[in-house]
Amino acid sequence: MSSTPSHATAAAATRLERGQVRLTLSTVGLGTFIEWFEYASYAYLATTIAQVFFPSTDPGIALMQTFGVFALSFLVRPIGGLFWGHFGDKIGPKRTLTLTIVGMGLATFTIGVLPGYATIGLAAPILLLAARMLQSFCAAGEYSGAAVLLAEHAPAHKRARWVSTVPIATSAGFLGASVMASLLNGLLPEEAVQEWGWRIPFLAAAVLTIVVRWIRRRVSDSPVREQMEKEEAVATAPLFELIRNHWPSMLRMLFIMAVNASGYYLVLTYMATYIEVELGLTAFQSSLILSLALVLYLPLIFVGAWLSDTFGRRRLLLINAIGFILLSYPAFVLLGQSGFLGVLLIQISLVALFSLNDSTFAVYFVEAVPPQVRLSGFAIPFNFGNAIFGGTAPFIATWLISVTDNSYSPAFLIMGLSLLGLVALILQGDSYDPKAAREQAAREEQEQLAAS
Repeated sequence: MSSTPSHATAAAATRLERGQVRLTLSTVGLGTFIEWFEYASYAYLATTIAQVFFPSTDPGIALMQTFGVFALSFLVRPIGGLFWGHFGDKIGPKRTLTLTIVGMGLATFTIGVLPGYATIGLAAPILLLAARMLQSFCAAGEYSGAAVLLAEHAPAHKRARWVSTVPIATSAGFLGASVMASLLNGLLPEEAVQEWGWRIPFLAAAVLTIVVRWIRRRVSDSPVREQMEKEEAVATAPLFELIRNHWPSMLRMLFIMAVNASGYYLVLTYMATYIEVELGLTAFQSSLILSLALVLYLPLIFVGAWLSDTFGRRRLLLINAIGFILLSYPAFVLLGQSGFLGVLLIQISLVALFSLNDSTFAVYFVEAVPPQVRLSGFAIPFNFGNAIFGGTAPFIATWLISVTDNSYSPAFLIMGLSLLGLVALILQGDSYDPKAAREQAAREEQEQLAAS
């Protein structure tokens, strides 16, 4: 078992130069953007991908098969979480991010050039699934590694704002994918989108991964990591140490992740298909609604992070969970009775509510465990939660509508997962003290002035 380093937070370590701060934030953010741009592109173009890889006389069956691949690819997220968490704690978040971006680029490029069912038959959906699984495996380390690296660079009283770079980049990836889908569906004939247009987002993302891989070589590792290596306090068996000492917290964090996962994959992803298929709006209108909502969502994440730094983490997470429990069903009922403008306003309301969770959960997870097992402590509940509650959500929502013939049924899925997260939040507590963080920041500033 490793010992705790004398400087367990970035506050006690040497600060980055301003140029290095910008480099770290931009490269970490860009890698996260690419990850979720590809994921969202798959969801927003699901009806087209269904026609290319899963031809069927029943469009509903083809769509379920497409979301089935989406769900199956998440089966490797727990494996990736275990792998990248364990080795990430041993080699550090910087090296982890260097490796994950390479695998993501390879998988994304493969999807972009993959022939459809009409060309290679059954091999097409099999290869699609394999590429999605490789992408998911690498993505399992990308988000968690990015959050840990930024948190360990950040001053304590601004940690949520620094870490909010990750969810902001994630949402920017959703926005970029939504804008791309809007342009493809609005500017190209349907036949062109189905034949080659849908490949553009994946090929563009693959090119970006090369750029990020080159830039990330210049990013420094976190001060916390450097201090642990200096004091030889790096965990030798981080996964074993995490399970032995922190398994109750990991279990609660898994259930807390249910709220975030359902928000991402139902409110920010599946909703594009729901608006088109269940509400009868066009693909262009659906993409436009998601794009406009996400434009407003990005600054709301930073506002939520500021609130988190000011008032604490758990309070915002509780408000979000309770809000989903109380408002999801009325929102879906109103969606079914609204036109374009009404759907847009409801979608904006849902993403605004979700921003309280998305701005806070990552830093909440980082602070839940000590530095030696921090990447494992984040990656495992994050990826298991995404696999169990997130990757399956669009498929389950589509299935619920099919078996119940009730277009409001996805609301019950959101409500149930939010209730699960609410109970876990009540039991988990909050390890962040805003007043103590501000006092610590004041002491650091005095020490830096004295040193200069």
